[in-house]
Amino acid sequence: MTSPHNHRLTVIAVTALVLALGAGCEKKTTTTGTAPSTTPGTTSSTTTPGTTSSTTTMTPAPSVDRAMNKAGDTIADSAITAKVKTAMLADSDVKGLQINVDTVNGVVTLTGTVDNKSHIDKAMSLTKGIEGVKSVENKLTAKAG
Repeated sequence: MTSPHNHRLTVIAVTALVLALGAGCEKKTTTTGTAPSTTPGTTSSTTTPGTTSSTTTMTPAPSVDRAMNKAGDTIADSAITAKVKTAMLADSDVKGLQINVDTVNGVVTLTGTVDNKSHIDKAMSLTKGIEGVKSVENKLTAKAG
């Protein structure tokens, strides 16, 4: 399960992504019969006898790019967390409900108490096998006895 803090971050990230995509949409303007603009990198012009066509493309501001990247990272982390949790719940040797999974920038942290050391080893192995996992922090403990 993800913590309420992670859920809020995911909601914020998705909202930022939607807003960024709306703000970052291409704006194209076509003009006929006027002189072409010469702004580098943002305008292209085509001139044929009797007409002139100009297309302007707006690029997103750097802050929009950063917001989109952060939103993308959060979504990727959420997907990794979901894949790890699904793999653990599907494995009969691992008690997936006893393990908390948290992912930040591809680094997965496993916390909780499991029945024995073999369950810790299996959880680590499953997690390392998930696409997108950069590393795994093991904070799992085995029950005594």
